[in-house]
Amino acid sequence: MFKGKLMKPILLSFSRVVALLLFLISLLLTSLMTHADDKGLTSERTRQLLTETFDVMQREYIEQQVVADLKRLFLSRFELGIYDELESLDEFARVLGKDLRALTGDNHLSLYTVNPDEKITHVISHQQGKLTYNFGFEQVRYLRGNIGYLKFNKFSPDEQAREAVDAALNFLKHSDGLIIDLRDTVGGSPDLVQYMLSYFLPVKTPLWYVLDSSNEKTAEMAALAGVSHANFRGDLPVWLLTSSQTASAAEIFAGVLQANARAIVVGDTTASAGFYVGVRHITERLAFRISMFKPIITATKTNWERTGIVPDIQTPAIDALDLVVQKQGNTARGL
Repeated sequence: MFKGKLMKPILLSFSRVVALLLFLISLLLTSLMTHADDKGLTSERTRQLLTETFDVMQREYIEQQVVADLKRLFLSRFELGIYDELESLDEFARVLGKDLRALTGDNHLSLYTVNPDEKITHVISHQQGKLTYNFGFEQVRYLRGNIGYLKFNKFSPDEQAREAVDAALNFLKHSDGLIIDLRDTVGGSPDLVQYMLSYFLPVKTPLWYVLDSSNEKTAEMAALAGVSHANFRGDLPVWLLTSSQTASAAEIFAGVLQANARAIVVGDTTASAGFYVGVRHITERLAFRISMFKPIITATKTNWERTGIVPDIQTPAIDALDLVVQKQGNTARGL
């Protein structure tokens, strides 16, 4: 009887140990499966990832007509052993993204790894610096001849960025001409583009509209009310400085003002990043930053993907500011 009383707790303890071991094994297997993509990619896994990438691209990409040929091309590259050296999911994302950009000419395409429970976003985060300080606004000043100068590096998606816009343009509202320096402006929020354009164009002026992959119109953008100084809506000369780094949202801004004869673009042809971007999962650990919509400048019915915004006055970007200051000085002197 004494022996029987001892057996029951021993058996219960053993059952708990077995249950705990099974639980730990389950956690280990889950962890191994979760991170199987991270290291030691097999040839079969690489092929599977390629196939899954192009399945997403076929569903979501703005230029669906090119996806089938791209898939065949990349699978041919796989068969030739071009991707044999990939050893991790991070490396797969980096190499495939670079190859997709090179072979499509679409500078928005990229892949990146995520944690399984991480919320994915197409918005690129930046370290603290010129793209984040003061919402990307870097310089606001007057040049000789009472010419206003505004330099900013991103159309920030932060709602408070509008306050930076208002402060900058309020400071410059008494200028006799305005230079907006977009040479380092890498893109950003179309909403802030619409807001800034509304300073220079009459209320309800059509700015651009957006097409999906079926060529259906999904949105139309127009100039907003209540965001202007009278001086900017008149005949105030406006120059936009551009470079090959001027991209995406900055190209919308430059393209719309140029198309509406409201600004003179000076510098290099822009980066030709002419699509709206979204993000989709490829696997639990791999995300695809992918072009999903096409903005069209209303005044010209054109998009700038692969062509860029061509300046009215083409000059090396490094010389653009000096050229405009010189031209404005000559104009003021009646030369």
